[in-house]
Amino acid sequence: MQLQVLHLIKTIKRKANIIITLMAILFLLSCGNNASTEKSQMPTTRQTNSNKLSMKINGVLWEAENEIFGAFHPKGYNKAILISGNKGAKGKEEQLFNLNLYNAEGPGTFHLKTGNADYHVVQLANFSPEHYLYGSLMGFDLKVTVIKASANPTIVEAVFEGTLSGNAGDTITITEGKFSYSGE
Repeated sequence: MQLQVLHLIKTIKRKANIIITLMAILFLLSCGNNASTEKSQMPTTRQTNSNKLSMKINGVLWEAENEIFGAFHPKGYNKAILISGNKGAKGKEEQLFNLNLYNAEGPGTFHLKTGNADYHVVQLANFSPEHYLYGSLMGFDLKVTVIKASANPTIVEAVFEGTLSGNAGDTITITEGKFSYSGE
């Protein structure tokens, strides 16, 4: 009986994680496909070299190539600092990274850990077909230092490091994480 309950709980968690992952991916993809004026004013690395997102994952350099975006206290969010960027061509193999800090007054050091009271979240999606989600509900433990943050003009600079747990039961280590965004 106890084994059946444990199996049922694991199945429910797995399905919930898949649903949350799909929702996050759909959200990120829908943001990238919006042709509004606001979108056209947000530079990507193809428009300017000033926006950068990079990190080493298990010692290997990972650099965002498009959709690099940062925001400080955007409307509709609770004192949020948003960091995101994608690597690879648009489509199912595009790797999506996002880091969201909530209740963040401004620059400072934040410890992001699974289950935190402020609902901070960090995730890397589509790392590979077998490793489609790191972080989020799978687990994360990250130290983020926001160096600069302003809303007008939009400027966000941060460094980060830590670990993200994956859907396949493994953990990746992120070092030398760097983010720089200017929406001027």
